[in-house]
Amino acid sequence: MSKKLMLLAAGALTALAIAALPAVASAGTPQTHCPNGAASCSFTVSAPPSELWTTSGIGFKCTSVTGAGAMNTTGGSLQLSFNGCAETVFGTECHSSGQPNGTITMTALRYDNTYVTDGKTVPGVLVTPNSGHFATFWCLGTTQKSEFSGNGVIARLTSPACGASSNTYGLVFEQSAKGHQTHRQITGTGTIFDLATNGTTTSLESLTATLTIVAGAASLTCL
Repeated sequence: MSKKLMLLAAGALTALAIAALPAVASAGTPQTHCPNGAASCSFTVSAPPSELWTTSGIGFKCTSVTGAGAMNTTGGSLQLSFNGCAETVFGTECHSSGQPNGTITMTALRYDNTYVTDGKTVPGVLVTPNSGHFATFWCLGTTQKSEFSGNGVIARLTSPACGASSNTYGLVFEQSAKGHQTHRQITGTGTIFDLATNGTTTSLESLTATLTIVAGAASLTCL
């Protein structure tokens, strides 16, 4: 075999070897795919009772979460309203400006698909606010403005499974202790993402909520 042919054969074998590598070797991020191959699609959000707790032991309990958003391959946008919310010290309702008593609305949020474990086996999302601001609200009987702020919060994706499709996506925000989210870093490394409550003092905040996202027959690919 000539030297030229040997080089061509070696190149072909290398290409075949690369093509045979499993997808996980690309060390990418999860991809979400809208129904019918659409580049983006809208969805609705719902959740049962949810809670936010500070490290100082003050909590906010809400009876439900509603919202909507848009999904693309790498993430999307999200708008949420926490309904039936009251603080746990005196049981007074809290609300954002212009909203009914008990309703706290979040600012427009962005989310990016990611992994929440070092081994990149558990997909999730990183939700980030506009300029570090999640929501502004007041609790009845007080004139003190409070804010939910921070650089982001991470949720674990519970459905669909990698390589599968479903009419619903399941997102779980969970805490390891009051004021501390279970997942605070992408793949367990790098920047720490936290929520906080700014009132008379600033205290770390944790969110526990199970969101159901309805986007039609969307699918998930784990790269």
